[in-house]
Amino acid sequence: MVYSFIRKVVIAHRSRDIPFLLYSRYSRFVGKVSTRLSVLLYGRRLRIAPAHDVWGVIRFMIHGEGSITIGKDFHAVSARRRSFLTLFSPCHLSVMGDGRILIGEHVGLNGTTIAARQRITIGDNTMIGPNTIIVDFDGHAAWPPEDRWIKSGPAADVVIGNDVWIGMNSIILKGVTVGAGSIIAAGSVVTRDVDPQSLYAGNPALKIKSLC
Repeated sequence: MVYSFIRKVVIAHRSRDIPFLLYSRYSRFVGKVSTRLSVLLYGRRLRIAPAHDVWGVIRFMIHGEGSITIGKDFHAVSARRRSFLTLFSPCHLSVMGDGRILIGEHVGLNGTTIAARQRITIGDNTMIGPNTIIVDFDGHAAWPPEDRWIKSGPAADVVIGNDVWIGMNSIILKGVTVGAGSIIAAGSVVTRDVDPQSLYAGNPALKIKSLC
């Protein structure tokens, strides 16, 4: 382990990137400690499989009886200097009431916000780009106008399949199923189901082509 670190320092010196190497070690240490503290705080309501790699502090919030479950080989960039593209760097994973967030194995987040009042499921091997928001409810009632201040809107499950790639600055809204193997182009707003193994883009996101 010591030899491995020394080797990395030598390589970083050659590339003049020692500050980044030191920052990465510090950021991962912070991620490991803060994640363990969150697990201790929430107990069985927050479960994260071993061998996760977290840069910085993920902001977990469980308000109610809901839960967050994360599979093994989880990767999250939640630190400002680790990503070149993240505007709002911390990852936010929040559940309200009986909400559930279920994240599969080998999933990567980067400055991602996920908020569930009902259920959000993310499949294995899925990559989610910087600044993406995934939410399964409307924050406010639509009509009449006076209700927007006092009532929440409806909620519906979000399901993201295996091997999906969601580009940066995308928004995935309530009731959406994203089929396995699909790509959501950067800046898309997904309001309807996405076919498997397809490319979608735009606001609202529309099918551009099949990928196979």
